[in-house]
Amino acid sequence: MEITSLSHIQSASSVQGLNRTLAEKGNVEHVHQTASPKDSVSFSEEALRLSDVAKTGAETTKIRFDLVNRIKAEIAAGTYDTPDKMDTALDRMASRIFS
Repeated sequence: MEITSLSHIQSASSVQGLNRTLAEKGNVEHVHQTASPKDSVSFSEEALRLSDVAKTGAETTKIRFDLVNRIKAEIAAGTYDTPDKMDTALDRMASRIFS
């Protein structure tokens, strides 16, 4: 995430909104309008992807207890880590690093 133009600490739009509200109610004779700052925000691809995942939270928050319990049992029995699984994990890691 990248945020630019942090020179304006107080939000100009909230002050302008208050001025507009007071002017509409007749509490202020003259409202001084200032140009609103041109701040911008940009999000990384990963942040956007995580946002999409959060929107579909119902699908991502389901815990597959049968799978969790099976893996726990395999770890306890010492059968979870196999040479094939380690090779697969190393191949995946290498492809992410060197791709």
